Formats: sequence, C-alpha cells, structure tokens
Amino acid sequence: LTTVDTVVKDFNKWFGNVNDVHNKSRYLEITVVNMSTRKRVALEDSWFDSGRFWSQPYGTFEPRSSMTFYVCNVDGGFMTGVSGGVGFRVYEGDSWVPLQDGDLMWWICTFSSPYAGSSKCLTRWKDYGIKPLWEEMNQAHAVYDKYCACFQKSETNMVFIWKDPETNW
Repeated sequence: LTTVDTVVKDFNKWFGNVNDVHNKSRYLEITVVNMSTRKRVALEDSWFDSGRFWSQPYGTFEPRSSMTFYVCNVDGGFMTGVSGGVGFRVYEGDSWVPLQDGDLMWWICTFSSPYAGSSKCLTRWKDYGIKPLWEEMNQAHAVYDKYCACFQKSETNMVFIWKDPETNW
C-alpha cells in the first residue's frame, strides 16, 4: 500500500465508513454457550465503558445452544477500544422461574479489548452488577466456577459458557 492508501484505510477505521466488523480497529467476537440440558438463558442487561454492539445479541437461547455477537469500538472514536459486559438470567425449563442460589441470580460476562494492551474476560454467577465485575478484570485468562466459565480462543474471540452445577467440567 502507498502512504496515501494507508492513511485512508486508518482514517476509515477510526472515523467510520466501515461495513465489516473485522475492519474496525478493535472488535471482539463473543460466543455464549448454554451447556445446560434443561435451563434457558436470557439476555437482560448490558453495559459499556467504551464501544458498542456491532450485532445485537438476541433475547433467549435454549438448552444445548449458543449465540454469537460482536462488539467493537465506537464509530468516529480515536484510539478507543471496546469494554463492557452483558447480564443474563437463567430460567428453569418451561416454567420461566429464575434460577437462584442464595443471593446469586445473575450470570455476568465481562470483556475488554483496549486500543493499547491485551484483551481479557471474566465471568461469574453472582448478585447483580456488570460494572463491579468488569472492574475486577485484570488479566487475560481462563476462569471457571461451578456454573460458568470464560476463555479466549484468540485476541479477538472470547467464549462464555453456562452449565448446570451438577455437570463436571
């Protein structure tokens, strides 16, 4: 590429005119997996410190299914990344009764892909709060507990998994 072509390409990445998420300066492909054999998972909240959805995740997904969505830096942002989280509620089969374990009743998934630095993710089954969990992210690593897990397949691809607590990892 010539210097002019490089400048135009970088300008379009930073200031919009992008029609493919892979052309954004920072993006993440996020896959959410429901490994449960009998519980439904429903998206009920989202929060961004920076960035936005490229493709909006849809409402509810059934047992043994998954959904993929994309997040990216904002259009027109200069040297910005994407960082935030989503909050899910888990429901018992056809009854639509929310799963609760003491005060814990939210599956929170947080992610970050800063303009400078490494991508990271964190997930927990907890009381409500996307931002408090997001503030706990400090490194890129795989994490899991009796209900959920997250790991990075690559710098731009993260996977979050929900499972029944009686199912072993």
